[in-house]
Amino acid sequence: MIKLVHSGNRSRFARILDRQFRLRHEIFVKGRGWSEFEVDGVYEKDPYDNGAASYMIAVDEMDNVAGGFRLYPTTLPHMLSEQFPNLVDRTVPRRRDLLEITRFAMRKTQRRSAHYFELLVAIQEHGVSEGLAGYSSVINTLRIPILQGFGFDIEPLGLPQTIADETIIAVLFHVSEDCLSRVRNKVNIHASVFENATVQRRIA
Repeated sequence: MIKLVHSGNRSRFARILDRQFRLRHEIFVKGRGWSEFEVDGVYEKDPYDNGAASYMIAVDEMDNVAGGFRLYPTTLPHMLSEQFPNLVDRTVPRRRDLLEITRFAMRKTQRRSAHYFELLVAIQEHGVSEGLAGYSSVINTLRIPILQGFGFDIEPLGLPQTIADETIIAVLFHVSEDCLSRVRNKVNIHASVFENATVQRRIA
């Protein structure tokens, strides 16, 4: 099940968000060496983990965190506009109906699991529910064919560049009913993946 954590319910989900930041520490600080974002020796956080951020977090029945990612308004200074504008050929897209996806972190034992598939559905389900046109992101180029295989409609925003031995690219994940249907069919999840499908909050 997916928890959508935002400024309005963050106190309710404080323990789950704490576990997500700990998972990010395992993956990004211990795994990738991003020591500049280490907090208190157990968390990974950056300046965009603020009140404007929202999080989609996959959990099991005991609220153990399998993985998740961060959503951030593109109308505010965000990672693509501030850290990676050189990855975009034209102007960095900034619109109320576009959010940025960053810090996608999945526990190793949960990769290609039901929780992973739920997060893929959540991207499109939330986008359709909120009337979004899409999500911008910076990803490894190797992820593009994988995500396209799950039904995603991906538009490159510029040419790939190699940074720190990783080839990355800025992309736009388009949102549509057709894309949601393709992803659902691919992973065989046809019900809502959110804890409470009627309690959504516009965060664009």
